[in-house]
Amino acid sequence: MREFAYKSRDGDVYVLINVNYGDALEKITENYTGCAVFVSRSIVDRVHTKCPLIPVIDGEEGKSIEAVLSIVRSAHELSIDRDGLFIGVGGGSVLDVVGFSASIYLRGVDYVNVPTTMLSMVDASLGGKTGVNALGLKNVIGVIRQPRYVIIDLTFLESLPMPNYIDGFAEVIKYGITMDRELLGQVMSNTDKLLGRDYGVLEEVIYRSLRDKASIVEVDELDRGNARAVLNYGHTVGHAIESVSNFSISHGRAVALGMICEARIGVKLGYTPRYVPDLLMDVLSRFNLDNRVAIDVNGLVNAMVRDKKRSGEFIKLPVVIDVGMWDMVKVRIRDLMNLVIGECGSMP
Repeated sequence: MREFAYKSRDGDVYVLINVNYGDALEKITENYTGCAVFVSRSIVDRVHTKCPLIPVIDGEEGKSIEAVLSIVRSAHELSIDRDGLFIGVGGGSVLDVVGFSASIYLRGVDYVNVPTTMLSMVDASLGGKTGVNALGLKNVIGVIRQPRYVIIDLTFLESLPMPNYIDGFAEVIKYGITMDRELLGQVMSNTDKLLGRDYGVLEEVIYRSLRDKASIVEVDELDRGNARAVLNYGHTVGHAIESVSNFSISHGRAVALGMICEARIGVKLGYTPRYVPDLLMDVLSRFNLDNRVAIDVNGLVNAMVRDKKRSGEFIKLPVVIDVGMWDMVKVRIRDLMNLVIGECGSMP
């Protein structure tokens, strides 16, 4: 078991890794007047707590305003008051919607994240970014509000299909390539154990990933400075890939392709060493995350123009300046579009 806490504007957030979720929730809920567990409908039979269970739609289909209203309605019917607790159990889409719903219900109630996929364990469960999709754009409606607890129970990974499991390693590799050389080395040295879901190695890799993310969130919680931008490495292009594919390309694979594209762009801009794209290809291929896909480049460009990170005629883009090191650059939209067309029309 590993645990740590990080600071937020609403108080400390407690992160528990490799624990039994049921035992942890039993202790946590004692401090609240009521609770409701909003759980992915695909795993509802596996979840057992004293709190009422409400199945919710998982995947991008469930990230909608309609899903939020359904959660709010259920909480109201259960008479959850302002001292009550929302608990999200599922993948990143479920945690996003439950966190957003908790943030607006009665002007905000506490919530707990219990991620059940590798991707949500290393990314969506921590950081406080919550939201839903609309207008064909990912997370275009949302708020930043931190969970009170993040509970990582590795047993949820045992039955996770391999394609879904390896999706999460795109985010782990992102942390490694941008700000944690040692983590990247651990991933490359323990690929077989990680693919075999070795609890000991997984605990350490998840712990380091979440500590890396928490260190950024603490200094730029509201995403108003430059620090939190590193967490978007691969996502400017990755989110656009998801949108133009109508979300048929998974988040992890889209981010993997996005990192390759953005690394090539970094080289062209003169910031990223030439060996970095090849290194990324190497480590991503170990997890079968380097699949070649057909991408509508014009659609990709149009989606990027509407990116949330755009500011006037520029987009702030994190670039790798060496393994484990990054910097922020402002790129003119027009120039970025030309670079995407030139470097990312055929990936990888």
